[in-house]
Amino acid sequence: MLANQQQSELAASDMQHRFAKLISIGTVEEVDYELARVKVRIGEWLTAKLPWLTHQAAQDMTWQAPEVGEQVLVIAPSGDMAQGIILGSLYANAHEQPHFKMNHVVDATSVTGDELVKGLSAVGADSREHVQRTHYQDGAIVQYDREKHAYDIFVPESQGDNPAQINIFSGGEVNIECKQNANVLVHGETDINGKKNISITATEALNLTGKSVHITSKEEGTNIIAEQGAMAITTKQGAMTLDSKADATIKTSASMTVKSDAAMTIDAGGVLKLDGTAIKAQEG
Repeated sequence: MLANQQQSELAASDMQHRFAKLISIGTVEEVDYELARVKVRIGEWLTAKLPWLTHQAAQDMTWQAPEVGEQVLVIAPSGDMAQGIILGSLYANAHEQPHFKMNHVVDATSVTGDELVKGLSAVGADSREHVQRTHYQDGAIVQYDREKHAYDIFVPESQGDNPAQINIFSGGEVNIECKQNANVLVHGETDINGKKNISITATEALNLTGKSVHITSKEEGTNIIAEQGAMAITTKQGAMTLDSKADATIKTSASMTVKSDAAMTIDAGGVLKLDGTAIKAQEG
């Protein structure tokens, strides 16, 4: 009878021990990025290396590793911590590293930058219901606000030897469609390189404006065609030069006027021909 009582007490004690380990909260103390395992400190006890939960891990895979110091939830099937799994992370109000604070997820006030950052300022409590955001330690932000229908990607300026970059690659086509205005602002150099033809089409006005504008054709020549209406080439300051290394033809089916408010020189290294039904020269 006594043996049975001792066994019952041992079984009850083991059951309580297992129940106590079913769900635990701890802090990540060590991360093995090669094996995708972490050690978690729960009170005074340090677990073995445990896997963490991810969204997909078969044909499609996702990767987001926990960090040292992160507070996590641990579940142990049957109370056996050797089978433990990291279910996810918990917001912590107090932590030695400020980017772990709950408010820092939705506050971008610590980031300084250009116009986009002004739109990513601190999210008010009444708007947090509509915002999904990932805020990285270096200040980068990926956010969607379903109330404003706004998707934002922000990468801060370079830190050290690593330049800020956003890279997009497609093995096939890239299609971008904008129903309203599109604005592109580049503070440095801008290069657009096409291995084949590049076409720019505007159903209304097309404006090219710059301190200097150069259009260069290396092989087959340059054609500027106005299918309807007049074509105007205007320079308000500085010289305008039409320079051709080969034969050049200026032709119009209607009348053409060449006007200069200052002196005009026509210099031909060979024969200069003026051909018309009538040629008039008039001194002012």
